[in-house]
Amino acid sequence: MITTSEISASEDLLNPCLRERYDQGRTPRTQTFVVLREGVEIGLLIYENWGPPEGFIYEIFVLSENRRGGVGAWVLAGAERLAIELGCTSIKLTARSLDRDQYTDETLISWYEKKGNVNGSGVYA
Repeated sequence: MITTSEISASEDLLNPCLRERYDQGRTPRTQTFVVLREGVEIGLLIYENWGPPEGFIYEIFVLSENRRGGVGAWVLAGAERLAIELGCTSIKLTARSLDRDQYTDETLISWYEKKGNVNGSGVYA
């Protein structure tokens, strides 16, 4: 079972890779969620609250050993739900690969487009 839990400090994370991603992405406007499978950290969602009508997905990061199992799509759906809860009608993002050994920016853009993103670096509506 996959769940998320909001965190407010890098010390809330056990995984050093996720801790580093948190430290690089945290701003006063972000909400950060650790993604857990059966209680074990497997990913991170950093959502930047721009306020209605628009939100921003700063980062969806899934540890390499947990990819290809639908985790990223599950996290993306969670970001969409969060945006709706915050009164947003669209979400912006910039698709950039954080693991260039495994995925190019173009591969990631294609993934977002398949999930309904307009152009891989633009707006969900």
